[in-house]
Amino acid sequence: NKEHLLIKFKAGHLNIDELWKSGSLSASFLSSFWGTFFPSSDKVSKAEIKDSVRYIAGELIGNAVKFSSEPNFLIKISLGMSDNELQFHVTNSIRQEDASEYQNYIQKLLKGDPDELYLEQMEENALEDSEQSRMGFLTMILDYGAELAWEFEEGEDSKVMAATTMVRLPIVRNL
Repeated sequence: NKEHLLIKFKAGHLNIDELWKSGSLSASFLSSFWGTFFPSSDKVSKAEIKDSVRYIAGELIGNAVKFSSEPNFLIKISLGMSDNELQFHVTNSIRQEDASEYQNYIQKLLKGDPDELYLEQMEENALEDSEQSRMGFLTMILDYGAELAWEFEEGEDSKVMAATTMVRLPIVRNL
């Protein structure tokens, strides 16, 4: 028995400022919605769950909005809950040419020590003027104990792929 919520939208229907605002609103909505499933007597407080969901959903939605390459591709955000975890799935489009760089970053993230990668990225961000901080996934792992996975699927257009980011957030509940 698993509760589940799905939100879908096309990136091309809004300008980037509206997308950022709607992404932030979606993350706040998801955190408020899922917070209602946790009574005050749970080992993990309602406020902690809401904070975790808001941060992770905000990062995932922000990445999907920022990196979606196809305006008519549906960005899908789903959040499901089982007895001991919350599962986030976010799917967006990515250009084939950008996918290999992203996959290389993912391999580095999965194989490296998160603490070392965090420090390296902080140093790199301090030295470079980049639009990508690359801190979101590391923060999910280090601060929230999240497990991450990715799936890439080729689309009908050989230049565009679907990229799905999956995040498992362990929770402890009094059931």
